[in-house]
Amino acid sequence: MRALPVFLVLIPAFIALGNDLYLFTEIHLEDKLFSIDLLMEKFKFSALGFIWTHYDIDSYKEAVKSMSPEEWAKIDYLLTFKAFHLGLWFAGIMIVIFYAMKLGGIGPFVTDEESTKSMSFGRQSKKAQKDSFRSGTSSKKMKYKRK
Repeated sequence: MRALPVFLVLIPAFIALGNDLYLFTEIHLEDKLFSIDLLMEKFKFSALGFIWTHYDIDSYKEAVKSMSPEEWAKIDYLLTFKAFHLGLWFAGIMIVIFYAMKLGGIGPFVTDEESTKSMSFGRQSKKAQKDSFRSGTSSKKMKYKRK
């Protein structure tokens, strides 16, 4: 599998990790110097519920009011998951799906000969390369004289 699709599905995990690092630096590094011990002791991954309440508390309160307690209990359980871990789970599931599609030859990984005939990303013969920029096969290379 190519690196670009893997990078693209890892973007949510990178965003969550970046948010956690930002919050860590804002809270713990105002007066202190950075050390690995401080990082190991104080760094924590943010839960989905914390991110929601930290950035938009009003919509959180509206959601709590609009749902019944039974429904909210299910959603509240989901909000306890760490955002970085969910991003990694998402990436892992998508990579497995892409790999299964590639093995099965479905979706964007179809290997039909007819579907690849129109696209020529591979090497062409020398004759095809030679004729691709000229009007015909009998045309010759232009020679320029020095003055």
